Amino acid sequence: MMVDPGVKPIKQQMFELEAQTWLKKGYNNAAGIEQLRELLKEKGRSQANITNLVDEMRRQWARRREWMTDGGSG
Repeated sequence: MMVDPGVKPIKQQMFELEAQTWLKKGYNNAAGIEQLRELLKEKGRSQANITNLVDEMRRQWARRREWMTDGGSG
């Protein structure tokens, strides 16, 4: 079976969707990101995972026009 190089692994797709979801919920400024960091820390997420998520949120924010114009489906 051939793997399409343009298709992202499911784990990456889920990570991108999680980042988009937090952005849609309003965690899109410095204060909101700090609140989100605390929330995720309380839920037991590792610091590395939280940092990776925030980095992905920055990438998703930069390309938000793509995913917000298609109804937010990702």
